Amino acid sequence: MSETENIIASSRAFESVLLEKDEREKKMAWRIAAIGFALAAMAITALIILLPLKTTEIELWSVDKQTGRYEYMTRIKEQSISTEKALAQALAAHYVRLREGYNYFALQRDYDDVQLFNSDSVNRDYLDGFNSNQAPDVIFNKAEYVVSIDIISNVHATATAPDHLATLRIKRTIRRIVDNSVKTDVWNIRLTYRYLPRKQLTDSQREVNPLGFIVTSYQRDKELRGE
Repeated sequence: MSETENIIASSRAFESVLLEKDEREKKMAWRIAAIGFALAAMAITALIILLPLKTTEIELWSVDKQTGRYEYMTRIKEQSISTEKALAQALAAHYVRLREGYNYFALQRDYDDVQLFNSDSVNRDYLDGFNSNQAPDVIFNKAEYVVSIDIISNVHATATAPDHLATLRIKRTIRRIVDNSVKTDVWNIRLTYRYLPRKQLTDSQREVNPLGFIVTSYQRDKELRGE
């Protein structure tokens, strides 16, 4: 083989090597691109899945300028209040209105009903209050005054099981019947409660308190400045 032919053969061999190398590099580039695309797709999918877990919560509160009552306002689709929570708030508010409100002509009924929500220890304190000079009928001189209750706030949280904690802020409106004069004060109520099985309730409790909402502690503190 002549020298020229050798040079041509060598050139072709070198060119073939370059082509094979280029082909390998292209295949490698496509593989890397495919892997990158797959990883990007997985990252986007994961981000879409995780988006609902990371939300910005905006709390909107509404304040009644007349009563001072404020309530948490939200759309149902943004935050659903469970039936149990809503029911607990309603029962706590009902109990506090019964216990803190006053109408002489409904006093006996309210007195009896409150006891159907009381645990034994809470009921002892409640009865002691009625047997003292701080009894409502003594303070309000029987039918001379009427006391109505506005619930300003009603917040619930977990406590030592099986109890739950309710913290309420209330405004009392005390109206003197003879001249219709009014004064108000504000109290903070802190109570714990639990639910008793229906089978443990008395017949009287089943009629007034069928869900077994039992108050296990009760504390009230007057705010120094009323509204």
